[in-house]
Amino acid sequence: GAQWARAWADAGLAVIGLQHPGSDDAAYAALAAAPPAERAARLRAATGPQQLVARAGDVRFVLDELGRRRREGRCDLGRIDPDRIGLAGHSMGAWTVQALAGQRWGGERRLIDRRPRAFVGLSGSQLEPGDPAQLFDGIARPYLVISGTRDGGAEEDIVARRTAVWRGLPADGRKYLALFGDATHMMFAGNRPATLPLGQRVEADVIRLTIAFWRRWLLEDRRADAVLANPGLTAADRWEQK
Repeated sequence: GAQWARAWADAGLAVIGLQHPGSDDAAYAALAAAPPAERAARLRAATGPQQLVARAGDVRFVLDELGRRRREGRCDLGRIDPDRIGLAGHSMGAWTVQALAGQRWGGERRLIDRRPRAFVGLSGSQLEPGDPAQLFDGIARPYLVISGTRDGGAEEDIVARRTAVWRGLPADGRKYLALFGDATHMMFAGNRPATLPLGQRVEADVIRLTIAFWRRWLLEDRRADAVLANPGLTAADRWEQK
């Protein structure tokens, strides 16, 4: 998420990036180096329910520390307003966002945290079978769903999978969907600058839309409503608000 973090910081937002031992880069590097017979089990361990619980706990720890610490190294944490926190994540990070926003898991909203004010889920998906409206009806705060029509494997209905969260979110005027035509999974990771024209356009639009979303729902800047009402995407893209 370096591209997103850099752009948000340039827009005047404080940005904290989290790494999660057990499901981070090191875990996936170890997965690639493991014997083929062990990879499936290691992948399940890196993406299983225990990791979701641990990730939610990591976010809570950071939010707790923001209220306790005044400095971290050279960083003045006192500049951060604890009442204007946003949470964003890609792929498994989006699962973490969904859980903390209020998704039901095992019939309960057990991982919800009331402190973040708004959420961005990039390449999110439904964690368990069921009616999306019953799983996501507890997400009562502003939420932006971002994905693409090629954000998945050829063997699946990508659009249905990536819009499940959107379909289940309650309509309160503060929910948004950006679905980019032909955009792939890693275009939403924001790991490094895009090099191809489609990726560059998607990157620019994600930055523009997320900054408008943060400004509207974290800073209460109503001038951002103009961007959110008319985002200026291409005909191949889909933008909705409910």
